[in-house]
Amino acid sequence: MRRLLIARLFVLASLLLAPGLVCHGQGGTPMSVKQFLKLSSSDTTLCVLTGVVQKVRSSTSGSFYLEDETGTVLIYGLADVARPELSFKQLDIVQGDTVTVRGRYYVYNGTTIEMKDGRLLAKSDGPDHNLSFMDRLDRKPRFKGKEGDEALQAFSHWVAEHLVYPRECYEDCITGRVLVSFVVGRNGKVQEVQVLKGVHPLLDEEAVRVVKASPKWKPAKMDGNPVRITYRLPVIFRINN
Repeated sequence: MRRLLIARLFVLASLLLAPGLVCHGQGGTPMSVKQFLKLSSSDTTLCVLTGVVQKVRSSTSGSFYLEDETGTVLIYGLADVARPELSFKQLDIVQGDTVTVRGRYYVYNGTTIEMKDGRLLAKSDGPDHNLSFMDRLDRKPRFKGKEGDEALQAFSHWVAEHLVYPRECYEDCITGRVLVSFVVGRNGKVQEVQVLKGVHPLLDEEAVRVVKASPKWKPAKMDGNPVRITYRLPVIFRINN
């Protein structure tokens, strides 16, 4: 047991001194996930775990799964030990990052073992850390069976088919491109439609109306959870001869 503890302390020290690792002062007992999971509900030991982020369950609550060679455990309510005012999103933790966290054993609802209100001691970016948000997605938004850029193109065709040219603008030969932004929400509904660059109040209003009338999309997913995606779309008004 003494040799195992010394070995784990050596591994932890190596991780904390690794290049590119963000590190803060710490205290607590280093242990494996397996050892942590075997603690009793009455144990108040301040534990230190090091592992790889396998899945971010909620960026709002700061919960994710941490895995080492012995098992996987849920970390809930993580904050930075030196700057607890930062949100979980500001910590910039994504799947594949290596992190060291400190906290105590907790059993939620009598069934779920977790480290509650853990504190981030160190973080090293994983190989996928610098991927764009869209590239991290498990699934991009889908519209009428199309995904990603093809979905946006299919939606652009749908919008064009459902535009009603305002008579006043048609008679005055007012044409142009209305640039709108919209969000495909976690429920797949199009929401928060805004005009970024308008042409004429009546054309702007029609562009917003049609985009808002969109059928439901299949939302994007990241780490198995639906996420919001913001798009920009040019809505073109032209008069065909």
